[in-house]
Amino acid sequence: MKQSGQMKSCSLLILIAMCFCCSSAFSQENRITDIRFWQSPEEAQIVLDLTWTPETSPVRAMEDGSFFFDINDGNFRPGQKTFPLNNAFITSLKVQEYPTGIVRISFKLPPSVQYKNFLLPRASSKPDRIVILLGESPTAQAQRRNDEQLEISRLKSQNVKIVVIDPGHGGEDPGASHSGIVEKDYVLRMAKLIKAYFDKDPRYKAVLTRTGDYIIPLQRRSQIAEQLEADAFVSVHVNYNRKKHIRGTEVYYESNRGAVGEAERQTADQENQQDLIGGVYDSYPQIKNKNNFLKQQAANMFKSSQFADKMDQCLGSAIQGLPSAGVKRAGFKVLHSVSIPSILVELGYTSNPTDSWYLRNANGQLRLAYSVYLGVKNFLEGKIYDGIDTNYLQFASNVEHEKKVRAEKNRVSREKRAAMLRNSQAYKVKKGDTLKKVASKFNVRVNTIIEVNSLGKRRNLKTGELLKIPMMAQNKRKTDKNKIT
Repeated sequence: MKQSGQMKSCSLLILIAMCFCCSSAFSQENRITDIRFWQSPEEAQIVLDLTWTPETSPVRAMEDGSFFFDINDGNFRPGQKTFPLNNAFITSLKVQEYPTGIVRISFKLPPSVQYKNFLLPRASSKPDRIVILLGESPTAQAQRRNDEQLEISRLKSQNVKIVVIDPGHGGEDPGASHSGIVEKDYVLRMAKLIKAYFDKDPRYKAVLTRTGDYIIPLQRRSQIAEQLEADAFVSVHVNYNRKKHIRGTEVYYESNRGAVGEAERQTADQENQQDLIGGVYDSYPQIKNKNNFLKQQAANMFKSSQFADKMDQCLGSAIQGLPSAGVKRAGFKVLHSVSIPSILVELGYTSNPTDSWYLRNANGQLRLAYSVYLGVKNFLEGKIYDGIDTNYLQFASNVEHEKKVRAEKNRVSREKRAAMLRNSQAYKVKKGDTLKKVASKFNVRVNTIIEVNSLGKRRNLKTGELLKIPMMAQNKRKTDKNKIT
């Protein structure tokens, strides 16, 4: 079965060691330290790690059909290197340093491949990065999804349940790392074990969102399940906490705040017609009526809570020495589905010595994998009650009310400021003027002058600065009285 989210294992890690000194400032500090390539069936990514925030030129085409862009004031240790990647998304990548401090990145693509390049700023332990995103053509996407839809129809006609298993993190994002466990690698291994149990059961078709070490945008993971019309979605993780005594398995489903945020984002995306970051993908069905969308969310959250309870029961009894920390709610992006019961499982804490022992133990891994399979099976084969998460609808209603109150308050404030601006006079600040003195001179409040002039927290005035002074009723009378006398 061809799946849009079933990734082929293909990853290339090219490590470029940088241990050298050079006389120029940029070559000492501004270095490309690492180049990586990640590939999935739908896209590929070239990631360049940098020691500085670069300036880059626009991408331009060469006569031979290649593309290139320049990174200014940078250094590339080998001077020049060509990487013959030669796969479905890219033929070759060439990195070349010039004496002027420019590093040129050139790449050649098959005719049907599209590209995007962008800068990811430094975040926590991650450096500044340049990403070249390569995606399959719309024609190839359409053909693959057509084949996929035919296969889904065949499975549904045979009453086969489709389960999407999502190994968290991957590629650029390693997740938690402790006690010899790197989360992205561990959960991929566990996801494959879980899938193996489903593969033995002809009533199920299990699909992994990734099968190799590459990153998938969080939103894309739940979209894979949506496109496959999955019956259940499970995201697999392990946990970490600085407090080493905290332990146990945990099961999460969508929180009220997370669901409201997703409804707002969906509405904004539709209104602004924005592309999704990380690739050109279809979004969820368009929101024709926001209230109906909220009700769909509430109905799915009601089912997800049942799913979470069944999974918690199975995980809690999987290993006698590994307790359950219970069912919780969170606004994880992978749980933002409107039609598929979705949960996220934490198999234990790598930071806890006892938990990490069970996580590393081969028998413990099999027990945990089987318990996840059993949790899905018990949910899908048991009685699934229809209903609405009324707490969520009330929460969403309160958020909408608060939003309207804020909007009205802002509207009144804007109109008030516009009125004051229309009835204001210019005043040039003199030496020795303070806000208090100016306010007293024109018989207005200090905060009024701050508001009209958008001074914010700035209280000091500059000589020669122009201020707009609202001519309020009281200071108009004072001005008129002074004119009479």
